[in-house]
Amino acid sequence: MRYLHKLFQSQGCSVGAWVRRERLERCRRDLARGPAAAPSVSVVAHRWGFANASHFSRAFRAAYDMSPREWQSLARTP
Repeated sequence: MRYLHKLFQSQGCSVGAWVRRERLERCRRDLARGPAAAPSVSVVAHRWGFANASHFSRAFRAAYDMSPREWQSLARTP
């Protein structure tokens, strides 16, 4: 495990930060699905390991400068 952390440290990132970024990116992708296929924001958050919806919303906003609902609405606009 120590070796893994050293690899990430040499790239200027932590393992935890990388995992969080990947989870948020998958949430973003799921939220962009068409209206018939996309589940609610809370379902997407839970699917990708965010147990608390408000924590997920804060993390999403910090990463993408918009709320998950704003992204979902924007991504679905033709």
